Amino acid sequence: MALTLTTATTEVRDALNEATAVYWTDGQIQNWIKEGCRIFSSKTLLVEDTQDLNPLVESQLSYSSSDESWIANCIEIYSAIYNNGTTYKGLLKSHPRKLGNVATFTAGVPKYYSLHDRMIYVWPLTTAAIAASGIITFLFAKYTEDIADLPNDYQHLPVIYAVAKCKQKDQKYAEANTLMAQFYAEIDFERQDKHAREEDTLDMFKTKARGGQRGAQ
Repeated sequence: MALTLTTATTEVRDALNEATAVYWTDGQIQNWIKEGCRIFSSKTLLVEDTQDLNPLVESQLSYSSSDESWIANCIEIYSAIYNNGTTYKGLLKSHPRKLGNVATFTAGVPKYYSLHDRMIYVWPLTTAAIAASGIITFLFAKYTEDIADLPNDYQHLPVIYAVAKCKQKDQKYAEANTLMAQFYAEIDFERQDKHAREEDTLDMFKTKARGGQRGAQ
C-alpha cells in the first residue's frame, strides 16, 4: 500500500507502540521521515521523474529553477528528447567541462545537454522559431523529501530511519544502531542492484591500457 506522510507517521508509531503523541511528537517523526527520504533519494538515485523544459528560450544557454521549478531537484539526467511536434531527437549528454571548449555558441536545433550545479545547459542555442516550436523532455533522478514520491517498494526505508531516530532520542542506542545499519545496508543494496553508474564521458579520452599496464589517467 502506498504511504503518505500521515500513514507513514502511523507506521512509525505502531513500531514504537505509542499510538498518540506522548514522548515523540508527530512533527519530530515527520521531520525524520522526510530526512530519510532525502537520504534515500540522494544516495540511490532511484526516485525518478519525467518533466518538460517548456518553453525553450531564444539564445539561452542555461536553465535553472527560475525557468522550471523541477530543475532544483534534478540530480542526474538519463535522457533528453527534443520534440518539435513532428520530430523526436535524443540529445547527447556532454561533460560540463566541454562548455569551456566551445569557441562559438551558434544557433540551431539543440544537440547537447549538460547538468551542473542544479542548472541544465542546452546547446546549440535556439533561434526564436526553434524555441517557439520545440520542447525538451527530460528523464531524470530527483531529490525529494516527500515519501509519496518514492516507489512503494522503498517506502518502508524512511519509516525504518524515523524509528531509528526515535530510538536515539529515547537513548536506546543499541536498537537505534541496529535499525540505522539496516537502513543503510538496504540503501546500499538497492543502489548496487538497480542503478548502473554511468562512465564519465572523459573516460573515452583516456589512453587505453597496453602491455598489461594501466593507461594514462
